[in-house]
Amino acid sequence: MTTLPRLNFTSLSSHETCGDIVEAFRLAAESLGYPTRFTPCYIEPGEINILFFFWDVPWEHIEQHHPDCIVVNFEPMVHGTHAWNDRYLDVLKRCYLWEYSKSNFQRHRELGYRNADYVALGWEPGAAEILPLADILPDAQQDIDVVFFGSLTRRRIDILEGLMARGLRVEVNRGRAWSLEERNGFMRRAKIVLNLHNWEESRIVEVPRLSILLRHRKAVVCELYPDSEIEASVRDAVVGAPYEKLIETIEQLLADAPRRAALERDGLELFSRAFAPPLIGPAIERFLSWRAQQADRFVTTAILPRVTVCLMAGDSPDALSQTLQAWAAQGDAALQVVLVAPAGLAGIDTLLAQAGIANAQLISLPVACDRATARNLALAQAQGDFIVFSDAGDIPAPERLQRQAALMAACPDIDVVGCWCETHEGPFEFAERHQDILVEYLGPRPLLLSACMVRRSFLERSGVRHDPELTSHDDLHMLCKSAAAGARFAVIPQLLHRPFAPPAPADAARAAVLASRARTLVLAYLLPKASSEDVHEIAKLYALHWPSELGFAQALLQTLARACFEPAAAPALQRVEHETLTRALRHEALRLLRIYFNAGLADKAWLEEQFASPEVARFLAPAANQLPVRVFRREPAPAAAVHGEPPPAAEAS
Repeated sequence: MTTLPRLNFTSLSSHETCGDIVEAFRLAAESLGYPTRFTPCYIEPGEINILFFFWDVPWEHIEQHHPDCIVVNFEPMVHGTHAWNDRYLDVLKRCYLWEYSKSNFQRHRELGYRNADYVALGWEPGAAEILPLADILPDAQQDIDVVFFGSLTRRRIDILEGLMARGLRVEVNRGRAWSLEERNGFMRRAKIVLNLHNWEESRIVEVPRLSILLRHRKAVVCELYPDSEIEASVRDAVVGAPYEKLIETIEQLLADAPRRAALERDGLELFSRAFAPPLIGPAIERFLSWRAQQADRFVTTAILPRVTVCLMAGDSPDALSQTLQAWAAQGDAALQVVLVAPAGLAGIDTLLAQAGIANAQLISLPVACDRATARNLALAQAQGDFIVFSDAGDIPAPERLQRQAALMAACPDIDVVGCWCETHEGPFEFAERHQDILVEYLGPRPLLLSACMVRRSFLERSGVRHDPELTSHDDLHMLCKSAAAGARFAVIPQLLHRPFAPPAPADAARAAVLASRARTLVLAYLLPKASSEDVHEIAKLYALHWPSELGFAQALLQTLARACFEPAAAPALQRVEHETLTRALRHEALRLLRIYFNAGLADKAWLEEQFASPEVARFLAPAANQLPVRVFRREPAPAAAVHGEPPPAAEAS
C-alpha cells in the first residue's frame, strides 16, 4: 500500500482573516486520507508544502524548498493591485501553482505560468463558523444599512461616499483591518453587505469574500456583469448590478425587507449548491506525477537502456553523417540504429562505419519509398525497449537518451518522453505535464516527434504506426494518434535536441487539412461527450480559410461553448483537466474573434449579443480582458487613491 505524503499547509495571512480558505483546502486533503497539518508562516523541509498568500515573498525564499512547494494564488492578477509586484510575478513564473481564477488561468502566457492547475476554492462546511438561522437579527435590530470591508480604491470610495450622501448609515474599515469580532459584529447588524471590485479591470467575483458573507447569512449586493467570472447558480445567491447601478440597487433592496430576509435564509444554500469541496485530489496527484519527473527524483540505472533509433537517410550525406555521429556519441545506452535508404545511395556503408555504431542495420530499398512507410519498416526491425524516430539533420545532445530513458524507468506509466529543442527560430520550450502537452497539439507549436522517446510496448499494444497516406504532418499525426490511444506524455525541460528543419509543404492547403485531421483525433479524445459533428465543427478553427459570413463565427462560438460546458456532476479528474482544454479552445476562439473584428465583419454590439447566451457568456467570461473589445465597459475610473494602508491578504481585495 502506497503511503501518502504529509501535506503542510502554511499561510502568511492572519488565521482570523483568511483561515477559512486554508482550512477548506486542508479539510479536503484530509478527507482524501492525506496526513495534514497547518503551520503558520513556515515551510517544512522534506514535506509537501502548500503556500497561501505568499504574494510579498521573493522567489529565493521559496526556491530552496522547490519542487516540494505548491503556491496557491488567491489574488486577481491585474495592474495596480497589491499582488501585481515584481516579487510575486517572478514567483508565479517559477513555482508550481494552484490558481483560483479561470480569468487568471486564461492569461497564463501573459503571466508566465509554466506549471499551473485551476483549483477553485469550492465549499467545505467545516472550514469556518456558519451563523445559525435562529441567530439572524430581526430587521428592526439591523441598525447599519451597509457594511463594506476591503482596500479603499477610488472606485470603491466613490460608491461609499455616494451611499453616505443619500443619508445611509455605512460602516467601512477606514484603512485598517478589523478584528474578527469587529467584522462579525458589524456584519450581523447590517442590512446589506457590499461586494465590489477594487479595480476596473477585474471581473473576478471574489468567491472567498462571498463565502464569508453568506456564512454569516447576509443579503449581499455584488458588482456583476454578463462577463463576470462567477458560477451561474451563485448569481441567485446575491443581488447583482453593474457599477453605475450599485447605489440604486442598494436603495431598492433596503426598501424590500422580505427580499433581504429571503437572501439571508436561502443565500448560503444557493451558494454552496454550486460547489463541491476544493478539487485538490486530482490536483495533488498531478503535482506528485510532475514531482516524480524532476531531475532529483530519478537516477541512471546500472542496466543500460536498449534504444532503437529509426532513421531515414535523407538527401544530404553531410546531414546524415552528422546525425549518425551525434547518435553514436550518446552515453549510457545500448544503441541500435536502423537506417532506411534507397538502393544504390553511395557511401552509406562508409558513413555507418565512420560513425562507429556497433549495432547498426541498413535497410536498402529497391524503389523509392515514402517517409512513413520507411519508418514503419525500421520499427519492424527494432529490438530496443524504447524507440526514437529521427531524420537526417537531427542533432541530439550527448545526454539525451540517458535522460529520457532514466525518466521512463522511474515512471513506468509514461509512454512518451519529449524534451525542449533548439531551433533556428529559437528554443522550443514545450509544456512539461501530460494535460498541457495534449492541448499543445491544438496550438501552433506542438511537441515534435523527433524530440521524443516512445516506449515500444505502447506501440505494440496500441498498434499506432505512421500513416503512409499522409504526405505532410505525419509526425504530428503519429503523436496525435498516440494521444488518442491513451499514451501518457512527459517532457524533460532541458534543451536536449536540435531538430532538422523540413522544407515548407508544397501544398499549404493540403497540409492544413492534414494537420486539422490530426487535431481532430485529439479533440475527440479530450471531448468524449461531444458529438462527432461538434468535434469536426471545432476542428474548423484550424482551417486555412474561413467563410466571410459572421454566422460562421457565431455558430462556432456556440459549438465551442456547448462542447466545453462541463456539468458539476462530472468526475473530479475530468472536471479539473477539462479546464486546461477549455483554456486552449478559448485562445483559439479569441483568435477567431480578432480576425473577424480586424476584417470589419464583427463589432462590439455583435459581441455583446453573444453574451445573451448563458453558455457563450460562461465560455468567454474568463477571457473578458482579452476580447477584441471590452464588453459592458463603463467609462474609465479616476486615478486610484488609497485612504490609509490596505488590510492584509484577502481583505485587501
